[in-house]
Amino acid sequence: MCGQKLRRTMTTTEETMRTSWTLVARVKNREDQDSWREFYDFYRGLIAGVARRAGLTESEAEDAVQETMLSVSRSIQQFVASPERGSFRAWLLKLAGWRIQDQLRKRLPLEAGGSPATSSSTTPTIERAPDGNEPDWAGLCDAEWRERLARQALRELRVKVKAEHYQVFYLVAVEGKSVSEAAGMVGRSKAQVYLIRHRVAKTLRAIVKRLEKRLE
Repeated sequence: MCGQKLRRTMTTTEETMRTSWTLVARVKNREDQDSWREFYDFYRGLIAGVARRAGLTESEAEDAVQETMLSVSRSIQQFVASPERGSFRAWLLKLAGWRIQDQLRKRLPLEAGGSPATSSSTTPTIERAPDGNEPDWAGLCDAEWRERLARQALRELRVKVKAEHYQVFYLVAVEGKSVSEAAGMVGRSKAQVYLIRHRVAKTLRAIVKRLEKRLE
């Protein structure tokens, strides 16, 4: 997981959470296989990540991804691709949440009549929660979204700046080392570490802005 300091460095605006409206509009055309492939590649990791955060295994998460994508293909025509009409991610998350719950429900023991039991000592906590206390799907999605963006930004940052500068930034922003600790570890003065951190953080913000534009 990326450190809280890194998240604060990256999350300067809510642009981080934008949706790819142009991509959503393109996938309405079922014949546009390239757009569907891009859509799948872009969102499958997000859905799988949310599913794992909700307690699914890898195989269960993959099943949830496939079922969600099938639901999208069946329902996308009814979605209006416009920020004014609501968040696409919220719509997608609702579909994914249903599919995730389907996977969790499959774990429930069967009653005599052949239907899943409503409660059991083996029932996952997430399933035993009463109505109105279901998982915070939006929170799970936002956490996964930010985590994925942070990982991608760090990958690009690593090839963008000098190796030593990346090391300094990683020590302070990701591992949470103090400036003094980082300075001692890399043989630099505290003033140099401050300067490196500032410059690399600026580069990181530029990378994040470029990534965000892909989601406009």
